[in-house]
Amino acid sequence: MIVKWQRGVPVYGIPVLSGRFFVVAAVAALGAVLVIYRQVVGLGPTTGMTDAYAWGIWKTFNTMVLTALGSGSFAIGIAAWIFKKRRLHSVMRVALLISFVAYAAGLLALGVDVGRPWNFWNAMLPWRWNTGSALLEVSLCMPLYAMFPLFLENTPPLLERLYYLHPQLERPIRRLVPIIRATYPWVVALAYVLPILHQSSLGALMLLAGPRVHPLWQTPLLPLLYVWAAAFVGVATVIVVLLLCLLTWKRRLDAAVMRALAALTSGLALWWLVVRLIDILVRGQAFTAFSLDWYALVFWTETFSIGGAALALRRPRVLGSKYHLFWASMAIVAGGMIYRYAPPVLAFTAEPMASYTPSVIEILISLGFIAMAWLGFQIAVKLLPILPAPVGEWFDMADYYQHLYPWVAKWRAEHAASQHRPGYAN
Repeated sequence: MIVKWQRGVPVYGIPVLSGRFFVVAAVAALGAVLVIYRQVVGLGPTTGMTDAYAWGIWKTFNTMVLTALGSGSFAIGIAAWIFKKRRLHSVMRVALLISFVAYAAGLLALGVDVGRPWNFWNAMLPWRWNTGSALLEVSLCMPLYAMFPLFLENTPPLLERLYYLHPQLERPIRRLVPIIRATYPWVVALAYVLPILHQSSLGALMLLAGPRVHPLWQTPLLPLLYVWAAAFVGVATVIVVLLLCLLTWKRRLDAAVMRALAALTSGLALWWLVVRLIDILVRGQAFTAFSLDWYALVFWTETFSIGGAALALRRPRVLGSKYHLFWASMAIVAGGMIYRYAPPVLAFTAEPMASYTPSVIEILISLGFIAMAWLGFQIAVKLLPILPAPVGEWFDMADYYQHLYPWVAKWRAEHAASQHRPGYAN
């Protein structure tokens, strides 16, 4: 169930519940209360959206931005499995967990935005589909991606905890292992195909807006650029999360793995920027970028943020400093978020004189779902073998749990004759 280059160790010895946990839980609870309020009174009193700006932060942030932040497993998985970057396997569990909580939060928030989530079952009935909708593919691929590939790929850490801390469940878990291995190639295939489909569809959706999207962003390459941007933003997000975990829980990280992640992020971002700039030149919009207006400011902000940070990630001084690596990765995340947010909001022109300002309730509900994702990540890494660690740290954790759960060792001793347990640390 685990190999030497992919060893996860939970953040043991630290309580799940803490002061910070309760503060974030309060934000999540406030968001949940406001979600109920929104369902009762409708969109009008709770949002700043209008007919001209029907895509508020619930849609744009949750579909365009959160799905990009959660695309690290997609990009890292392709690099690890297809391009044989085996060193990256050690961070796959972190990437998969980030993807799952990001997509789950985004989908729940979309249910709040769209309304009547109890009618979602209609999406599972092909004869009820609106085949003329540009969002049909997105509405199908995103839930399928979250409920099948992401959910199934996050089950091994849970099964490992049950396997080693609840030995009485050994037999049913052992029966699951052949099924997991047999279906894994199909799960991995879906994990690659579904993100490509819905990420490109989000870009293609903005093609329908035509001239309402500023020419610096409106291009036939939008589907490709959206998928590509999601890839490097997702990998940069994994770097940021790993470094925050390192700081918070004093975890050790493999410097070679961080360099590999930085190289992957830098390469994806720089080549994406080259293609984007060439596209602008070919379409004759180069002078538009130097206009003294809001759009040029947004364009150069995202360009310098992504390009400057991508170049910085190639410098040994940046790679050798956790501080510089963190801020360079954060700059790429910020620039990528601006790019994904621009076509539907920042670079979008609706009806003349129309404007959109998110309401306080909109912002609080969005923060509530982000808090839920944070809580889910915290609970998972403290209870399950998610974060990578050296073999020695696994043995320390095994000793800790042996003293914490002495009855497990007693049960194993009593049933030793009937057990055929593999050596986890071998």
